[in-house]
Order: sequence, then structure tokens, then C-alpha cells
Amino acid sequence: MSAKKPQPLISRPKHDRCPVCGEISYSQTGVHPQCAMRQADAKRMKHIARKPAAASRKSVDAAKPWQRICPKCKALQHIRKKVCPCGHTFPVPSTVSQR
Repeated sequence: MSAKKPQPLISRPKHDRCPVCGEISYSQTGVHPQCAMRQADAKRMKHIARKPAAASRKSVDAAKPWQRICPKCKALQHIRKKVCPCGHTFPVPSTVSQR
């Protein structure tokens, strides 16, 4: 008995390989849908990756209602803090007297 496989009667067309991952792709465009999404999102993801570094800087716009900005070092402090780590003392507001 022969170990050779018989030749196919109908030759199948070769499938294109995905240019992103190199695997055989069965889609019409030749690129896996997941790879196409990854390729399209690469620019947006780089932009998003840069944003947190810029957003980590404390600014006046980032102050929440329970925070205040130190006039000396421009750091955000909790509203209940009386003294900033830089040494600035926040003025204590006077209480409203009741009649």
C-alpha cells in the first residue's frame, strides 16, 4: 500500500493571508475583522494613551466641589484641610450668626 495521498481532482484557490497577523483570512477584503478594527483604532488608542498624562496635571478646571486650590503651590486640597503641605494656611470662614 502506498503512503502517498492522491492528488485532488479540483484545486482549491489559495486563501489570502492577513497582512496584520499573517494568518489565513477568509474575508473578502483579506484582513480579519478584528485585525482591521485593531489597525483602525491604533491612532485613536495612541491619542487616548497620551491623554491621562496631560490630565494627571492638577488644574483649576479639575477641582471638584470638595476640593480647593492652594494659592501658593496650586495643588488641590480637600476642603476640610486647614494647612497645605507647602505650608500655606487656609483662612477659616466666619460662621453666620443666627438672630
